[in-house]
Amino acid sequence: MEVISTVVQLAGGAVLTTLALAIIVIYFQPAYIVHFFLRLNKWRAGCTTKYVKVGEQQFAYMERGRPTKNQPSLLFLHGFSDRKETFCEMIMHLPKHLHVIAVDLPGHGDTGIKAKADLTVEAYAAKLHQFIGVVGLDHGPLHLIGHSMGGGLAGCYAASYPEKMWALTMICPGGIKVPENSVMFEKIFQGNRHVMIPETVEQAEEMFNICLYNKSLIPPKRALKGYVDYSRPYINFNKELFDAMLELGQDGLTPYLGKIAAPTQVIWGRHDKALHISGLDVIKRKVTASLQVDIIEDCGHTVPLETPQKAASLILNFRDKFAKKQNKS
Repeated sequence: MEVISTVVQLAGGAVLTTLALAIIVIYFQPAYIVHFFLRLNKWRAGCTTKYVKVGEQQFAYMERGRPTKNQPSLLFLHGFSDRKETFCEMIMHLPKHLHVIAVDLPGHGDTGIKAKADLTVEAYAAKLHQFIGVVGLDHGPLHLIGHSMGGGLAGCYAASYPEKMWALTMICPGGIKVPENSVMFEKIFQGNRHVMIPETVEQAEEMFNICLYNKSLIPPKRALKGYVDYSRPYINFNKELFDAMLELGQDGLTPYLGKIAAPTQVIWGRHDKALHISGLDVIKRKVTASLQVDIIEDCGHTVPLETPQKAASLILNFRDKFAKKQNKS
């Protein structure tokens, strides 16, 4: 009994020591909070991180499942200054038999980018096309899903490489010039050009207030500090990329909308303050392909974070409808 008591005491001491060390690390290195949850969510989603050489550039991506002939693979493209793990919550709500890949776009997450690289949407689409070929997604039907900047890129890719596409889903896509400015663009035009590239906790809170309708999801101060610290190595590139997008006049996707041939789904948060929902009106006028529009109530710009289950359900519904139409024809 005495031996057991000693072991329990030692074990308890080890737990307390570990907990104390964790608190110290979080206090002095809050960026570790971000790294911890990135790994945790990826594990919960059942995804594995992989790396592949695309030309001279290494791409990082995460994958779950294997391709099948009957179910088109899903490829997820994240938004500006984001990374592949942003889709983990959505992936958790997708059936496990589906083959899923989410990629870190050049300059984001764990995918690097060359200095003075071409940052146009066309250059990103060309590099994405190379990635798709290297990982073998060009061997079967592809369902391309993009959020924000990734939504604009997905639309550009679908228009540029129609033979590769089975279906397209754009979530609050960027690259559409609309008559009514969003809160984000109002701040940009008032002089806060890099409002979406926070360098302080206060700026991070302002950014999350723009992105999120559900304010309860805004992280606490210590976590915001972790986000700022984590993002610091990306700041210079993010500014360069954001400036390049602004030079296009918010209109990088619009010229490609009429060239999209694949069945298209557009999902938008009703209360998006980053990219105004009136972009839907432009899409409806320009897109000639089969179009399904889904508006999520009580949701802002960060659909994959705010309403992951709803977004996953809408995507599955869209896939099922299109598959049934294919079977009938």
